[in-house]
Amino acid sequence: MNATKTRQSTAARREAKSRAALVAAYREGLGLTAVAVVRNSVGVRIAVDKNGDDDLLAAADLVQARWWCRRAADAERVAAAATARLRPHESCDAPDSILSAGEAIAAAAKRLNVALHADDDVLLEATEIIARVDQELATLQRAGELKSINRAYRTYRTEASARGERVAPYAEWLNKYKANLVCQLAATLRFS
Repeated sequence: MNATKTRQSTAARREAKSRAALVAAYREGLGLTAVAVVRNSVGVRIAVDKNGDDDLLAAADLVQARWWCRRAADAERVAAAATARLRPHESCDAPDSILSAGEAIAAAAKRLNVALHADDDVLLEATEIIARVDQELATLQRAGELKSINRAYRTYRTEASARGERVAPYAEWLNKYKANLVCQLAATLRFS
């Protein structure tokens, strides 16, 4: 029973990681940059994160709220203007500190005429695109039409082996393939 729970837990973590990579691919395709309210032991601050993976944040930082901008330069401008409105020594224990940071971001975006997209809205849109890709791949698989995808994997495997590189298992490679499709679909939405 314990081994079964471990396998289920591992599978759930793998699925969550795969889903997060697909959402990140969607945001990358749209060229989104995050403006986030971050809390740590020192207080609340506003941060900009191009990838949305919290890669610019310290390990002790906790993202409390996040919005997305279509352009990195707009995100930087909004964050700078919102940061200027925050009280410099605002305690992270103050119940309204996160709210006031969020309000500062919203006010700065409005003043600068920059559209902000809520994190939940972006996640919902990404989920819809991912579902479309999954549905199309399932349809192709049922119809026996994955030959070109399987051929691409065999080509990848042969070339990687010839170079002496590690060959990713099919499932891992397919997840990257799906992420690329999601990114390309988002990019077409970006320019439409």
